[in-house]
Amino acid sequence: MVHIRRIFLHILILTGLLLNASAQDNAIVNKIRFTGIDTLQKEILLTQMNTKARPFTGKLTFWKKTTRFSSFTFDEDLLQLKKYYQKNGFLDVSITSDLLPDKRNKKLDILIHIRKGTPISIGEINYSLTGTEANMQILESVKMILPLKTGNLFQDEKIITSENLIREKFNHEGFPFVKVKKSIYLNEKLHAANINFSVNPGNKSYFGEINLEGNSVINKAYILKHVELSKGEVFSQVKIEKTQEELFNMNLFRYVTIRAMLDSVNHDSVPISIHIKELPRWSVKIGVGYGTEDKIRTSILFKRLNFLGGGRTLSIKAQHSYFTPLSIESKFIQPDVWSKNLDFILNPFFSREREDSYEVDRLGTSVTFQKELTKKSATYISYTFGKDKVDISKSNDSISIEDAGKLNHNKSGVTLGYNLNTTNDIFSPEKGWKYEGTATYMGIGFNSQFHYYKIMTEIDYFHSLWKNVVFAGKIKTGIIEPTQGDSQSPIEDRFLMGGALSLRGWGRNQISPKNEAGSKLGGNSMMEASAEIRFPLYGIFSGTAFTDFGNSWLNSWEFKLNQLNYDAGLGLRVKTPVGPIRLDVASPLFEGKFRTQFFITIGHAF
Repeated sequence: MVHIRRIFLHILILTGLLLNASAQDNAIVNKIRFTGIDTLQKEILLTQMNTKARPFTGKLTFWKKTTRFSSFTFDEDLLQLKKYYQKNGFLDVSITSDLLPDKRNKKLDILIHIRKGTPISIGEINYSLTGTEANMQILESVKMILPLKTGNLFQDEKIITSENLIREKFNHEGFPFVKVKKSIYLNEKLHAANINFSVNPGNKSYFGEINLEGNSVINKAYILKHVELSKGEVFSQVKIEKTQEELFNMNLFRYVTIRAMLDSVNHDSVPISIHIKELPRWSVKIGVGYGTEDKIRTSILFKRLNFLGGGRTLSIKAQHSYFTPLSIESKFIQPDVWSKNLDFILNPFFSREREDSYEVDRLGTSVTFQKELTKKSATYISYTFGKDKVDISKSNDSISIEDAGKLNHNKSGVTLGYNLNTTNDIFSPEKGWKYEGTATYMGIGFNSQFHYYKIMTEIDYFHSLWKNVVFAGKIKTGIIEPTQGDSQSPIEDRFLMGGALSLRGWGRNQISPKNEAGSKLGGNSMMEASAEIRFPLYGIFSGTAFTDFGNSWLNSWEFKLNQLNYDAGLGLRVKTPVGPIRLDVASPLFEGKFRTQFFITIGHAF
């Protein structure tokens, strides 16, 4: 009878708790707090829960759906938290909660109590291996990088990671049939778990026949030149993955798949199947856009893949915008000339450009040899020759007959360049570096009428701060120095600053040394820098707060830091498949009056 009363009492208590929880359903979750969480961080625990507290900006972001409490969801959250603690070595964890509603039951604070109990640590780690001494050396090499250490907190994730690392290491060393088994023995008295790994590598294997399927136009020999696998070579999963990436980066195929035919092994020889799908030989891309600087932008690109065979590419591109009324260029790319990843590029071009102080027609050709050093870096050497026709009738200048003769001039020279990109995303990087540096000497051959060198460097840095908030920074410098007795550099190659990609408190190319008549001369030295904080807003929308500073100076190697221009502003970004649409508003600083510049364009400022 006493036993029945106890059961009945427990049922009443449980029913009361359930009724209390369900009574809070649909209340706004105001706060979620924890007690007893000195080991795992609150932010990590919250990611395990579907119940979310209303953010601090909840009233401001009125368009977002308000988080409401659900007793059923919350019970599942508590179970998930318990499982998470157990996976991280706290097998005896106890989790309880208090629901603290306000007087009107419209808002709810949640207090979760964590009683972890004694944690389980890692005890002995033992390995058993079937195979030769060479196999033991492979195992010894991988043991050095495993995340398991005796005495550390027991965590399921690290056990699984270690098992995968052992399997991958043997795969890479020629053992595609390796079997790794783990067994865990809990010593309750010592609160420690002993872990045993049993490794059976199987037979060492080698690459067999390499079969290529799917090519119809591109020469098979040219494709196989980029296949880093050869019959009889020790099997390596790393080489398979590297070859797949190499083929796809040729930009000739829609997709590339490489499979090791493990079910068709013959005398430890693994056949390899490479299947490709070629891109269309002809393609046309048409683009139309609008920006506050360029106004209406239009472009058309014709591309012919495998032009004349051998993976060659021919492209013809035409563009129009306000500041570039006409630009036409053609590129012929011959890949792998003389050595792998060394490309030859022939680039005839014509462009008509207009600035406030001048207009220029450029007609010429460049010949480039470009070498890919790694997947993230490349270097090149380029020889450019052509003729520039400059019109300064828009300016207030009066020039001599001798100077007028220099407005139509031949130019030719050599450029050395290097670029590095370690960022994690093309359009919106969150971490990594970008570096680009060029050194040009003009005045080599073709009766080049100007002699000067030009050095440009730009470094961009991206760092994730917290919760998708990113710091982005840029610094850029440039120098032009006339040589061989020349008194000046060509006006069309000098530095003008300001605009959507430069100092955003000024209009496009509005920062420049000027003559007495007020015409922009362009600088022979420049420096600019920018800093941005990029942060998410809602869905595809994000924002930024930024500042820019810099200037251009008339003389070479002239950097007067007391003459820098400063601005600050705010921006809105809208994510699209072709990059973010950018809206920026900025104002110069320290001018004594407030005025703004507004920009709409595509892509980040850097």
